[in-house]
Amino acid sequence: MQHDPRTSPIVEPLFRLWSRVYDLGIFQAYYGRVHDRILELAPPEVASALDVGCGTGELLVKLARRWPDARLAGLDLSAPMLAQAAAKPFAAEVELVEGSVYATPFADGEFELVTNTLSSHFYRDFPAAARELTRVTAPGGRLMMASLGNGLRRLLPGGLGRESRMGAIIHRSPREQRRVLEDAGLVVEHVESIFPVGWLYVARRAQRT
Repeated sequence: MQHDPRTSPIVEPLFRLWSRVYDLGIFQAYYGRVHDRILELAPPEVASALDVGCGTGELLVKLARRWPDARLAGLDLSAPMLAQAAAKPFAAEVELVEGSVYATPFADGEFELVTNTLSSHFYRDFPAAARELTRVTAPGGRLMMASLGNGLRRLLPGGLGRESRMGAIIHRSPREQRRVLEDAGLVVEHVESIFPVGWLYVARRAQRT
């Protein structure tokens, strides 16, 4: 896939390595808790769901178990991550797609639920990503995004602003993330802290008028 300059060149090799250890219990103790909280807050019935930045498919496994009759899809930039996901015993058919958050191969409003967990700190152009996440969410549908905040970075020089960069990772304040989601056309209905380093946003795409 052609490299997008909005994605750091370090991301692809990083995720290739990350795919080998992502499913280990030491990591899933945190990521799994984030996934479980998303399921707790998700609508009881969903006909279609897309997980953007699906990684090795751990959240998709849980979505398929909960909604075995739903249309489920996962998108990730990393082919090694998707290879791991493809080997999972899904309880429903799941479409896995290699692609960019900036240009997903899906139609406007195609999914009732769109999830994005702990990957947006790699998005150099977060407003463009938020617009694309909004675009594929159905009017009245939900986007559920778990992300890093600026955490302890806010105590460092420059850390009190909208965002601060540390290598390929971009730390954004919760207020800035909410502003970007709302500017993209979403109504943020719920925000909560995910101990120790994350935030969860539940937003609704406005109905067409």
